[in-house]
Amino acid sequence: MLLIAMTLVAGFAVFGYVRLQANVSELSYAQSVGGTMSYLQERFVVAQVTYTASAVTVYIYTNGQIATQFAQIEVYGPTRATLDVTYDANYVTVANPAACRGQTTASISNENPLLGTGTGKLSVKVNYVTSVVLTLPACAGLNFVAGNTYFIKLLGTFGNTAVYYQGM
Repeated sequence: MLLIAMTLVAGFAVFGYVRLQANVSELSYAQSVGGTMSYLQERFVVAQVTYTASAVTVYIYTNGQIATQFAQIEVYGPTRATLDVTYDANYVTVANPAACRGQTTASISNENPLLGTGTGKLSVKVNYVTSVVLTLPACAGLNFVAGNTYFIKLLGTFGNTAVYYQGM
């Protein structure tokens, strides 16, 4: 009787451990597949861009299967040495020109609407066009110059990117 009881206890312990490991593996696999599905369903393009001397308005069209939100938008000039500014949910980061390097806290005054995920953030519904206005931080020499080509690189929350360029 004692031998049967010990066998049953050992069997239940092994069964519990194996079942726990299987659940962990299933969850990990499901999250991986879910992330891949979201990546495949997130598709967007830049429909149009308009410039002023200190701001750019980017019109974004989502042609995927899910609404799109953005982690980051980078604006740079014909060479990144002349102009390179990155906008994200927390900061506006100026990499170039060297005299203007630094970070500013993201706000409605420099990215409208704000980037990131969640309610009130820039979100583009499927088959719709939405715009975002990106204003350059105030710094001498940091502006858009007529005749130059500027690049806009968008990074979606699931990792997709789109690059658009246009002369001002």
